[in-house]
Amino acid sequence: MNARLLIAFAAIQFVLFPIPIITLFWKDQIGMSLADIMILQALFGLAVVLFQFPSGYFADRVGYRPSLLVGTVFLMTGWLVYTRGNSFWAIAVAEMVLGAASAFVSGADRALLWVSLDTAGRSGEYTRWDGTMRAVSQTSEALSAAAGGWLYTLGPRWPFWFQVPSAALAFVTAAALRETPRLRSADPRSHARRALHILAFTLWHHQRLRAAMALSVALGLSSFVMVWLIQPYMQARGIPAAWFGPLWAGAHVWLAGVSLASARVVGVLGVRTSLLACCVLVPLGYAGLALSPAAWGIAFYLCFMTLRGLQAPILVGVMQQDAPAEDRASVLSIAALVFRLAFVVAGPPVGALVDRAGMETALGALAVVFGAVALLAFMAFSRAHEATPDRIA
Repeated sequence: MNARLLIAFAAIQFVLFPIPIITLFWKDQIGMSLADIMILQALFGLAVVLFQFPSGYFADRVGYRPSLLVGTVFLMTGWLVYTRGNSFWAIAVAEMVLGAASAFVSGADRALLWVSLDTAGRSGEYTRWDGTMRAVSQTSEALSAAAGGWLYTLGPRWPFWFQVPSAALAFVTAAALRETPRLRSADPRSHARRALHILAFTLWHHQRLRAAMALSVALGLSSFVMVWLIQPYMQARGIPAAWFGPLWAGAHVWLAGVSLASARVVGVLGVRTSLLACCVLVPLGYAGLALSPAAWGIAFYLCFMTLRGLQAPILVGVMQQDAPAEDRASVLSIAALVFRLAFVVAGPPVGALVDRAGMETALGALAVVFGAVALLAFMAFSRAHEATPDRIA
C-alpha cells in the first residue's frame, strides 16, 4: 500500500546525520557568520521558490512518483557536493541542489498520500496518516541526529558521507511506489496559462485557501527561524557540543509524539482552537528563550516543536480539502513557495539582528513580531471560514 511506503519514504528522507551540528560545521569549518548562515538558507529557499511551483505542476501532470524520483536524484547530488565543499559558494551550490530536491518531494508526497487514501475511500483518515508520516520522519531525524553528533567528533565530513547511501535508499523506496489514477484537467488552455490560473485561484480567488496558506506561512516561518538559531543559542548558554545531538534528538522525539497525537487533539479541541493554541506558543517560545539565562531555558524550544507537530497536519489537510482534485500538488507547492519566499525576505535580517543586537534582544523582538503576525493570520483564517463555511470546525 502506498501509504505505508510513503511512511517508509518519510523515515528515510529524514535521516539527517548533519542536522544537529550543521551550524557548527558552517561556522567552524567554513567560517560563516550567523548572517552568512541566514543568507545561505535564503539561497536554499530561493532554489525552492524557483523549483516549487514547476515541480508541483510537474507532479500533477506527469505523476507524483516521477516527481519523487527526480527529487531523490537531486538529494543524492546535493549531499555528494557537500562532502567536498570548502567555501561558502560550494556549500551554497549544495544547498540549492538540496532545495530543488525539497521542491520535487514536497507536495507530491502528500498529494500521493491523499489520492491513495481517497481512491480506497479512506480520505477521512488523511490527518492520521499525515501525522504518522510526520511522527516517523521526526523520529528518524531524532535517531540520526543522535548519531550525527558522534560522527562529527570522528570527522567533520562523516555525517555528510553517511547521507549519500541514505538518499540512494530514498530513491529505491520512491521507485517502489505505485502511481495512482488522478483526475486529468479538462482545461483546454496551455500549460503556462493553466499554471497562472492555479496561482490566481489559490492566492486571489479562493478565500479559504489564501487564509489557510497565510496562517501556514506565519506559523511555519516562526518555527523555522528558530531551527537556525537554536544551536548558537545552546552555544551561548554553555551547552557542550557533545550534547547537541541528544538534545536535538529529544526535541524531535517530542515533535514525533505531538504529530502522532495531532488527530486526537483536533478531535477534542477542534481545528480553530488547536491553531489558536499554536499561535500562542509562538511568543511564549521566543520570550521564554530570551528571558532564560541558564541552560534549562532550552526547554522553551519545545513550544516550537509542539506547534510544528500540530499545525502542519491540520493546515495541509485544510488546504487539500479546498484544492481542486487535479491540482492538489500544485496548491501545496504554492504554499511551500510562499513560505520559502517569506524566509528569503525575513531570514537575512534576522541573522543580522542577532549578530548586531545579541541573541536575547533578537529573540525578544521576534516574540513580538512573529506573535503578532501569527495572531493576525489566525484572525483572517477564522473570518474566511465564517464567511464561507465548510467542514472546518
